[in-house]
Amino acid sequence: MTADQLLTALFNGGIAISIGATVMSLGMTFTVQQLVAPLRRWVLVVGMVALNAVVIPAAAWGLAVLSPMGDKYVAGLVLATLGAGSAASLKGAQLARRADLPLAVSIVVVLQLVNILAVPVWAGQVVSGASISAWDIVKSLLALVLLPLVVGLGVRARYADHAKTWQPELVKAANLALVIALTTGIAANWKTIKSMFGSWVIVTALVIVVLAAVLGLLLGGRNAEIRTTTGLVSVFRFGSLGLIIIGSQLHGDPTYLGPAITFALIDFVLPLVLAVEIGRRGVATTPAPRTPEDGRPVRRPKDHATRSGPRRDG
Repeated sequence: MTADQLLTALFNGGIAISIGATVMSLGMTFTVQQLVAPLRRWVLVVGMVALNAVVIPAAAWGLAVLSPMGDKYVAGLVLATLGAGSAASLKGAQLARRADLPLAVSIVVVLQLVNILAVPVWAGQVVSGASISAWDIVKSLLALVLLPLVVGLGVRARYADHAKTWQPELVKAANLALVIALTTGIAANWKTIKSMFGSWVIVTALVIVVLAAVLGLLLGGRNAEIRTTTGLVSVFRFGSLGLIIIGSQLHGDPTYLGPAITFALIDFVLPLVLAVEIGRRGVATTPAPRTPEDGRPVRRPKDHATRSGPRRDG
């Protein structure tokens, strides 16, 4: 086995472990009832399906074709945008603090189910002359998303105490696997990625990411929690699915893998920074009251309404 083959194997394994561990940890976090309840907002759910499975992939394809980017990079970039409902969006929702996490989980699960039908159709259109096996994609989604979720839910239902201990460890394993996957993927394809700097791939990827975020925010309406949720779920694309397609169906061709990894990196880092910034702003708008240890009086709105004089302690 050559060094490149080893790095590619580590990359594929890291992606698979990261997705599976993340989804299993989510199954250990919520009950079935908690995940099903948000689906009653069926208008919002249908809107998210249409946006993420149709509008965003179509917009990404159109932007890639119209950009000055070389035609040989279009398919790889678009493949990375096809998958919806990335598990990374749930981490972003946690960091944002103002998101509706059960709603985010429910929508992500729905979008993963929609991927089974939508992604093979899109992939067959995007990659001309290549054989895209719909069944292979279905198997990947079943193995990496649905099965870990069912296992996680089962563990929570039967071994609730153990689930509280295992869930944080699974998150750590998922994060470590993701770091390994991205590192080895970049190392194995560094020459191709380096060539992206002069190809408009990075600029096009940035435009797609911003557009996905804006469309998701607009769909969320006026409610801040829902808006944050729909924006983050939409902007975090399930790029790992595109990478799996490239690795298993297109033999890891660097022409496809280079722009796909470039997009995956941008689509992970930029939305994550956005989520952290939303979380910080949320904390800044609701500062905690000063404690008595400050040496300053604690201000409470009720005190002003009920007392006309200064507060006396002791």
